[in-house]
Amino acid sequence: MRRTASLLLATAISATGFTQAQEVNVYSYRQPHLIDPILKAFTEETGIKTRVVFAKDGVAERLKREGRNSPADVILTVDIGRLLELADSDLVQAVDSDKIEANVPASYRDAEDEWFGLTLRVRNIYASKDRVEDTNLDYEDLAKPEFKGKVCTRSGKHPYN
Repeated sequence: MRRTASLLLATAISATGFTQAQEVNVYSYRQPHLIDPILKAFTEETGIKTRVVFAKDGVAERLKREGRNSPADVILTVDIGRLLELADSDLVQAVDSDKIEANVPASYRDAEDEWFGLTLRVRNIYASKDRVEDTNLDYEDLAKPEFKGKVCTRSGKHPYN
């Protein structure tokens, strides 16, 4: 998994034109313990060092303040909401890359090539076999009247939803 993620990061960074760079500046919403192994593997495989700014939030505001002087080369977000915030605020630029087109399905790339997804998140549905007759459910099923008041989930306003 770490090698695959490192290769995807290498693809992303090389696609943005940093293959000759000695160092790449990454702004990340991801927690350090989640991406440090990937960044380490990336550096071992490419020789390119990474300088990372970890932020729980506020990357868009930071990029706005920094403007054209921002040292950020790559931004790693945690969800589509953050990607759209950056794109809608005109804080990213399009990337023209045959490598990305070959390795990232079109459904995981922005139509204007301003962002692309490197990973997916699975949202499973669990149901009690004792209380639910047909446990072969999809998300649309959860809106049926028989499940009213019986679904446990994050708020619909949560960005991960």
